[in-house]
Amino acid sequence: MPKEPIRPNIGSIKPYVPGKPVEEAERELNISGVIKLASNENPLGPSPKAIEAINKYSKEVNLYPDQNCYQLNRLLAEKLRMPPENIAIGNGSDELMLLIALAYISAGDEVIISFNTFSTYEMVSSLMEASLVKVNLKDYRYSLSAMAEAVTQKTKLIFICNPNNPTGTINTQKEMDGLLSKVPKNALVIIDEAYGEYVESLEYPNSLKYVKDRMNVVVLRTFSKIYGLAGLRVGCAIARPEIIRYLNLVRLPFSVNRLAQIAASVSLSDNEHVSKSIKNNSEGKAYLYRELEKLGVSYVKSEANFIFINLNNDADAAFLEMMRRGVIVRPLTSFGMPGSIRVTIGTPEQNKKFINALSGSLKP
Repeated sequence: MPKEPIRPNIGSIKPYVPGKPVEEAERELNISGVIKLASNENPLGPSPKAIEAINKYSKEVNLYPDQNCYQLNRLLAEKLRMPPENIAIGNGSDELMLLIALAYISAGDEVIISFNTFSTYEMVSSLMEASLVKVNLKDYRYSLSAMAEAVTQKTKLIFICNPNNPTGTINTQKEMDGLLSKVPKNALVIIDEAYGEYVESLEYPNSLKYVKDRMNVVVLRTFSKIYGLAGLRVGCAIARPEIIRYLNLVRLPFSVNRLAQIAASVSLSDNEHVSKSIKNNSEGKAYLYRELEKLGVSYVKSEANFIFINLNNDADAAFLEMMRRGVIVRPLTSFGMPGSIRVTIGTPEQNKKFINALSGSLKP
């Protein structure tokens, strides 16, 4: 049999492993009432204003979306206090990561990433045949000093997840300043702040300052988490105008759909829903900390909307046992952490159901 005519590197790319859908779990186990706490979705859902707007404009889906996302771009610019030309809108921040890879990576370029982090950084880099340089976490946090030591003249991109998925830890302003002071001008630093709105630490970096100072930094943000629009796929990149122009050059037409643009635009104005989401997360996090300590389960304090739990046991087996009890969590085997799970902070009722499922799964 002749070989498939694909590029040689495609077969070695690791596919993304998503959280298990509720429908799939209920179908497999023939049960109902399953809750999903695996994908860090907002348990309160989207803004009611966004749902109203989707319903209102759903009859217009026969029309192509605005290629330039003009309205959303302007509203984001106003909220972020950045010029519109510093912002690119994408089909989730995942598309923007791919656009960065398409625009910047040539075969053999070095890309610095961390172990035990969001897998899309590796996926888009491998797609473009980059040479991956991986750095270990230190105390469940990105080691920016080790990343700085790994920089060479061949370094093209550095991906940083802040807060880190799946550990929920952050790097501070001081640490980020230290890394950026050592990165050459021909390298680009991508700071993924998907969970930034949930951060409570006063040491969290003001990453937009780097963009305003015209540094080689791209800040990524998303509407999938705090705004509850994961199913519509909207993200944004904030960077120098010339970087934004390169990303738009390699973008496919109409990548951000019409309803996604409308829902994201309306969501930006609903500060009440954002505040409710942050309050629910903070209170849920405190509850889960208390209950995990009662169970004697090890966890890492989080600055995100999820908690990293170290079971020191088979995470896949724990995942299956909890799913039988009606709760889907994320086993971290695909993150290189086979003894750990990640649980999204849910509503009070969901959090209680998770604790009951975890407690039951821990019994011999």
